[in-house]
Amino acid sequence: MESGKFSENISDLNENVREYIRLRTDLLKLTITEKMSFLGSFFIVSIIFFILFLFILTFFSLAFILWFGHYIGAAFVGALIVAGVYILIAILAYFMRNKLFINPLVTQISKILMEDEDEK
Repeated sequence: MESGKFSENISDLNENVREYIRLRTDLLKLTITEKMSFLGSFFIVSIIFFILFLFILTFFSLAFILWFGHYIGAAFVGALIVAGVYILIAILAYFMRNKLFINPLVTQISKILMEDEDEK
């Protein structure tokens, strides 16, 4: 009688361990899905804001070129000034790329991927 109860307990334990492993696997899948969706939405929002920023910058640049051409008489000089400003900004962005782009991006991605459920 004791061996029947023992084998029954082992069988129940085996089923419980399998159920636990299945539940942990499901939790891992859901956690990965959640983090990837946050990461994807972060990139999509970042790209949308970057494109909007580029449109705004383009229109302000064209407005400056037209304004400068209207008051000075040579629109190409305004275009050269805008191009020079863009070159200076590109040089500064290149030398400060780690501080401006890479470090904040890595920090944000790490925050999304490493955030614990308990912190929420």
